[in-house]
Amino acid sequence: MVETKDMKEKSINYFDNIIMPMIREKHSDILDEMSFMIGGSVGLGIDDELSDLDSAIWLPDDIWKQNGLLQINLDKCLRETNLWNPCGSGIQVYPLSWILDGKGEKMLNSGNVPWKKLSFDALYGLFVLHNQPIWHDPQDRLGRLRKMTMPEKMPEILWKKKLLEKIQAFVDDGMDEIRRCVNRGHYLDAFIPLGDAVKAMLELGFMVCRQYYPYRKHLSWAFNRLPSPISDLKSNFDLLYAAADWEARLNIMETIYNFYRDYIISNNLLPELDFNRVDLIEMPLHENEFHNASALLDNPNYLNEMATKKEKAISLGHDAKAWWVINWWGIE
Repeated sequence: MVETKDMKEKSINYFDNIIMPMIREKHSDILDEMSFMIGGSVGLGIDDELSDLDSAIWLPDDIWKQNGLLQINLDKCLRETNLWNPCGSGIQVYPLSWILDGKGEKMLNSGNVPWKKLSFDALYGLFVLHNQPIWHDPQDRLGRLRKMTMPEKMPEILWKKKLLEKIQAFVDDGMDEIRRCVNRGHYLDAFIPLGDAVKAMLELGFMVCRQYYPYRKHLSWAFNRLPSPISDLKSNFDLLYAAADWEARLNIMETIYNFYRDYIISNNLLPELDFNRVDLIEMPLHENEFHNASALLDNPNYLNEMATKKEKAISLGHDAKAWWVINWWGIE
């Protein structure tokens, strides 16, 4: 069954009346082995006059290797009929072993999902798998991969680690670096971590909603589709690019961060992180708190073990902060 989701009528007609008839005419022998997904803005139904066409067909590796002519015919068809920006447009034919960063075929064969190795925002990562329309998939390979990787099936600890990762990226790689640049008068340099911080803040919205996030050029669009109250933050993001100076930008970013902090605390999404020790103004040694939270996710008894190691450092006549040196070097 063809999925059209939010695709525009011109896009549906293009694949129905131009691409699929060509494939049926010239490659009917492998049609039942194809898994065809409409990617990018065309698949999402948000394409405009600047958009290119980005789609993919997967074939079992042995069939793919014998059918390079399919790629040649698709390229020729696009050159003659493409309705979108020709620069960057393509319907690529890939071996099945490449799907989901090389993990998909093994998942289909084994039934196991290597969650730690799967990317959310890769070219054909988890967001794409779950949000782009499936045009043709008679073997239900894409459908089965969707069922296997539903967000609710992702282990709790991995959601927490992703959430922690985005908070740390915003605080350490974002706010901390921006303040250093601004305080030094390096305003051009400040725009680099600003981009990192904004990206992390948008991705945080998906993490707290337990949804996969897209590649950066579709982040803002997808953020608007998140449930309230998260999507309500978009108005604050919109103020960022119109802010008159760096003080205004930093204040807006702090407002967004405070909302996330309160939401995470009130919903008990990451109890392992002590937000009282993460201060955006004073900038204490956040890396210690982020490290502690990460370690707690792997070992709930971590803080007690660390306290024991600090006591050992003191008993040896050293400062408690030297516990990690004593631990690493095995000092007795």
